[in-house]
Amino acid sequence: MEELYRKIDEILLSYTFIHEKAMKACQALGYNGMKRMHRCKAKEFYCLHIQLSNELYDKYRTVLDTNISDFNYKPTNLKEHLTWLDNKMKESIGMLGQYNNSYISSVGKSCGVVETAMGCLVHDYEKTGRWIKRFDESQWSSHDMHYVDDRLHDKYKEIEGG
Repeated sequence: MEELYRKIDEILLSYTFIHEKAMKACQALGYNGMKRMHRCKAKEFYCLHIQLSNELYDKYRTVLDTNISDFNYKPTNLKEHLTWLDNKMKESIGMLGQYNNSYISSVGKSCGVVETAMGCLVHDYEKTGRWIKRFDESQWSSHDMHYVDDRLHDKYKEIEGG
């Protein structure tokens, strides 16, 4: 089970880092709504990592020791960012589904942390797909992208309580 938990955790931690780097990249590109969204998502995936770590210890008395190598992620524009993220999420959703099936085979029920992570990724994948379609239709209009970003900024400012 330790190996399965480690594989799941690699995905959770990778999204913590992805969102942290995306937060900085979006801020540098001038998209403060995206920056706020990625900051919230980084926290969300870090909390899932902690939850998974606690679960492994509580159930199996094993400390989760996941090492993932840091990666360089510096998109040069919003199109590059959203397209890369969209592909990464699709891949991760499939991997988490496989890991959850392995978990079910071993334990007899689904892993709640994996279900939550998959729910987050599926939701974000749907949103990213809609943004890509919308921005394709507007030919990646700066005005349209900033309009969407402004709405995101308001939404996540409220979520963050500020």
